[in-house]
Amino acid sequence: MERSKSFAIYKANKNINGSALQVDFNKLKQSVFMECANQKSEDRFDWDNKITVKLSASDMGRILEVLEGCTSEVKLFHQPSKGEYKTAESVKNAVVNFSSSSMGFSVRVSQQTNEGLKAVNVNISKGEGILLRILLSKAIEQMYGW
Repeated sequence: MERSKSFAIYKANKNINGSALQVDFNKLKQSVFMECANQKSEDRFDWDNKITVKLSASDMGRILEVLEGCTSEVKLFHQPSKGEYKTAESVKNAVVNFSSSSMGFSVRVSQQTNEGLKAVNVNISKGEGILLRILLSKAIEQMYGW
């Protein structure tokens, strides 16, 4: 089965405090995964310490509320220990805050683990938000076979 291409947003900067976001639709698992990483060097992101969140159709619907201007902010709370996730032993919870701003959108993904709290903030332009809205809508269509 052909693997779909990830939608990626890279926000590197000279101060080494940028971030990146990748959204991937896994056709085999019929799931959308959002991965976020902080900048590691001028031209690299710390994907080894990324935060990964599996988005359900209802999660995507809530994000679409913001992308389509129905609300200004949504907060998604995930508790991997309630599912059968591989990381359930080390990850206590993950929170996704998705909000609109005058420049576009902002996503903050934080994860509480046994080692402590880590977080990634990514700014999304209005154009990137349009692409994300289309891709999430298409993923939902595929998940339901419509």
